[in-house]
Amino acid sequence: MRTSLYTLVTREFTLQESLEMAVQAGFPAVDLRQGHNAEDTIHLSISISDAEAEAVRGLVEAAGLQVSGLTTYYHVGKTDPAEGQAELDGLRRGFALAGILGARFVRCSGPRLDFPGGYEAAREAFRRQVDTLAPEAQAAGVTLTIEQHGGTYFSSAGQILDMYRGVGNEYTGIVYDPGNCFSEGYERPWVQVEMLAKLIKAVHVKNYMTIVGEGSQETLPCEPRRLDEGLLDWGDIVSRLRAVGYDSYLTLEDFYGGFPSAQERLDWDAAYLNGLAAG
Repeated sequence: MRTSLYTLVTREFTLQESLEMAVQAGFPAVDLRQGHNAEDTIHLSISISDAEAEAVRGLVEAAGLQVSGLTTYYHVGKTDPAEGQAELDGLRRGFALAGILGARFVRCSGPRLDFPGGYEAAREAFRRQVDTLAPEAQAAGVTLTIEQHGGTYFSSAGQILDMYRGVGNEYTGIVYDPGNCFSEGYERPWVQVEMLAKLIKAVHVKNYMTIVGEGSQETLPCEPRRLDEGLLDWGDIVSRLRAVGYDSYLTLEDFYGGFPSAQERLDWDAAYLNGLAAG
């Protein structure tokens, strides 16, 4: 396994500063964040040109880093045909950008909960769109990864399996994020790993602790903790991942604010993750 820094963690810093922080901490790779829309330019613009992407790759390589992935905010599973087509076109552009950047993975989101069609319509749209995109990702030499996340029909291992049953292309899979399912879609982490197994193409690492006396029937409350102090046992999770054959990136997505500075958080996190990755 290898480690990577997701630049959402350093969203308050420029891309150049983020790369310098990653190097100082000891990360060998970065997962680059692309903005939601034209106004959101952290760290890559949604309208980034090929020439600009080449320049970004140059910055990354000059820092001695690799690009592990490209994180986009497109959605797979939109039920409106025009909206769905726009998302697919955005992801196709993402595949091309990943090739320029040297990224292996392109991340997107699953079907949102706030659309009018309901679960079955989202499931049908998801499967149809993934079946369309997966061979295109394969042709581009990248893997399409949909992140396990609240606010979507993609929070629990059960939902993810139901969405993916019958989709057989190895160039699509998931970003396994057991931290994201604390507030919605929780299942025991080892059960999730066992259920999702070969679908796991990337992993986001964070940790949380539940908050007593708060919450609603929609989500359960939790707050960030240091990677080794929350409810998740990352040593056990990594062992479980290794047992099912996972050998790709452990990507940091830590929002814990208990360190004196952002750099000190990255330094501690990188040492912790590099230790886990080394086994």
